[in-house]
Amino acid sequence: MSFLNPVRLVFSGIFQADVSTVNNDVRHYDNDTFEPAYQEFQKSLPNGAAVANGWWNPTGSGAFRLIDCRVTGLGFADGSFVEGPDADPVLGMLIGGSTDRTSGKLVDLDPQWQMASTPWGLDVRLTDGRTPAFFGGRYQPNPFRDLWFNRNVNGNADGAASSTFQSVLENVEWADDAALSPFLRQLRDATTGGMLSIRLATFGYIGNVKDPRFTLGTVVGTIGPQLAGEPTSFVRGRRFVPANNIPNSWAGITYFSGQVDGPSRTAFLDLSNALQTTDGKGTLNPVGRMTLGILRDPSMAENTPVTPDSFLPVAEIPYGEPRWLARTAGVVAAKLTDEQFELAQTRPLALVTVSETNPGATDLDLGFGIVAIREAQDGLYVCAEPLVHRIDGAGRAESLVYATRYGQPVPGAAIAITQMGRIPGQGGGFGVDQPTAEIPDMGVPEAAVSFEVEGGAATGGTILADGNGVARLGIATRSPGNPRGYIDGQIYLIDYRVPGQSNTARSSFDYIALHVRDDFDVPADPTWDDIAPIMAQYGNLYPIMSKHLVDLGSEASCARHADILHLAFSLPESDPNYMPVTRDLSVYRRDTILAWLAKVQRGETAVERGVKAVAGAAGGAASGGPASGGPAPGLRTGPSGAAPAGAATATPDQPTAADGKTRFAKSFSRVATPSRS
Repeated sequence: MSFLNPVRLVFSGIFQADVSTVNNDVRHYDNDTFEPAYQEFQKSLPNGAAVANGWWNPTGSGAFRLIDCRVTGLGFADGSFVEGPDADPVLGMLIGGSTDRTSGKLVDLDPQWQMASTPWGLDVRLTDGRTPAFFGGRYQPNPFRDLWFNRNVNGNADGAASSTFQSVLENVEWADDAALSPFLRQLRDATTGGMLSIRLATFGYIGNVKDPRFTLGTVVGTIGPQLAGEPTSFVRGRRFVPANNIPNSWAGITYFSGQVDGPSRTAFLDLSNALQTTDGKGTLNPVGRMTLGILRDPSMAENTPVTPDSFLPVAEIPYGEPRWLARTAGVVAAKLTDEQFELAQTRPLALVTVSETNPGATDLDLGFGIVAIREAQDGLYVCAEPLVHRIDGAGRAESLVYATRYGQPVPGAAIAITQMGRIPGQGGGFGVDQPTAEIPDMGVPEAAVSFEVEGGAATGGTILADGNGVARLGIATRSPGNPRGYIDGQIYLIDYRVPGQSNTARSSFDYIALHVRDDFDVPADPTWDDIAPIMAQYGNLYPIMSKHLVDLGSEASCARHADILHLAFSLPESDPNYMPVTRDLSVYRRDTILAWLAKVQRGETAVERGVKAVAGAAGGAASGGPASGGPAPGLRTGPSGAAPAGAATATPDQPTAADGKTRFAKSFSRVATPSRS
């Protein structure tokens, strides 16, 4: 049942996403046209025009943290939910990260697909702040879902946005003292396979560098059991879908999931990311009295009135109570009668609102309410995981596609698989003085990706679900042949649906996304010239690294720091200290870099011998340009050695809002029929 379970832990607090924004514009990857200004903060000119520079946080470290998150409520197996401080020792404890390593990192797939941000290397622990953790595990990398941009009705840009991260904590370890808590005993007994289910909902992000809360936002979370055979990144249950997609849903309610638990006869809803707010702290926007119920007539549409004959109420949702979202993390649990439980097996769940804003509130709806949002048509929900694959050259990956109707598997369901094809113009910037590099097209050549579908491998087709409603999508790739020029590999988007499903049946960005990297023969004896373009690119895109630790555009600086670089590039990809933070380095490039660094460590390069010769001198080649006196031919390595040391500073006329995800989403629109190249 995942975190939507009678046994669940609820917490709320602050999250930090200190992302670097230099790479928000794909054109910044072009070494030949990179400018030092791209490492500076964006700003506004006196005439109102914007200068994008390195966007709103060019000095970001990539860190993703949970800060001062406190347990606010506990659910027990008998259906009770407690909030009082004396109900269980766990209440009021901290949910935090690791105490002996760096924070997790928030990682996009690619500047041309910024809709799959994922925490990597994030440890999550329950602690009282004095003793070792009562339990702890590592977040399995899974991207956010259900991103939307108008949650805060008084916010703007990314500050008005919200999303959910659902995954599992892997390799969970329990302290012996956990047995002192009745709740922890139930949680440990309910889960299987050494994992716990976790869901984070993040909103209220502060992207104004002048604000002391810069890069912080609000988070509410739920932790519950993870059972064998469940998806890890979504709830396989009841899916509520706005009829007209975001932002045109009735009463501003958007996509969310629910679950009807048979053993406990309980309906669970996850409203953590579903209801609009009036601020960044989680005060919910009032839309009238809200009731969960069941539509007796499955054809009833959103924004139509209900009557006692057409709607069976289950429970009123007290979302207007003080701090309701922080206290419950948006999880609603409602006991069902026998009649309600039986009807819910074949009829859609719905939220109905009674409000003065309802059309004809005194006449048309007769006071019984309007359907604000309901389950998808026919209760059909199709979802896939993993949503993201990073594939090196000729390789293979697999996603599972789950088909569910009214929360139950659909055996033998046919799932249509389609490449989205050529998509131009994604991942650009804004304002005056934009980069001169061309924006490459996504999705081509299509022949670099094929699927194992009915009738054989093809670039599109149909896959069939098994008896449990699960279809396996086999994906085969070959090297795309560097179609994007200055940036490695290619991005492909894969649409999946039951034939006839509308575009609104899934959230707007719920594609399977592939980053297929280009292959090449790793040199047996690599030189600096072989890795210089790669290192210069990372130096350009992550000024916090080049300005404060190692100048990645400098041969001598890289040689001087060869030991730490070799360690960072050779760590497991899941390690928070893995380099590069973007996880976009192909195995071919990584092996070339590691081979060169190993040569330096063995003293087999001229620059390494030169560094040793001046090891006792201050400054010198170790902190300046390459030993040859300049960058590799044909490369522009950005501001290394030219820009002032230290972080870029904001100017008084700098724009005051982060809008990276918002800006990207505006340039991308889902199409009814995927385009073809």
